[in-house]
Amino acid sequence: MKPIIFALATLLLIGCSERTDRIEKKLEAYLQEDLKFMVAETMKAGSRDALLDTPYYRVKDFRLFSGAEAEIYSAYAEVDYFIYKDMALHEKRKYRYDVSARHWDRYYKVLFFGADSLKN
Repeated sequence: MKPIIFALATLLLIGCSERTDRIEKKLEAYLQEDLKFMVAETMKAGSRDALLDTPYYRVKDFRLFSGAEAEIYSAYAEVDYFIYKDMALHEKRKYRYDVSARHWDRYYKVLFFGADSLKN
């Protein structure tokens, strides 16, 4: 009887978890949408000339959680967005992956002065 219960519990856990590559693909799509929205809002405000020719983002931190840490949120990402041409200004956003809803949630965003430290 115990092996059957163990097997069912294992199948349940496997069915409830989501593959890492799928979580990362969802993040990529979410980040692209955020970038498009930021650019559209800037253009709507009449600041088209202030935009970079190719606005971009850089993932600064990405973590996957496991065990008890992953019961509510199974992943974390910190992302810097660079959209302005002549201003050393970027927006930092933080995201977490909600296990039960199976989607990314943005919970923090703030503007910072400073250029992209990795840009040549």
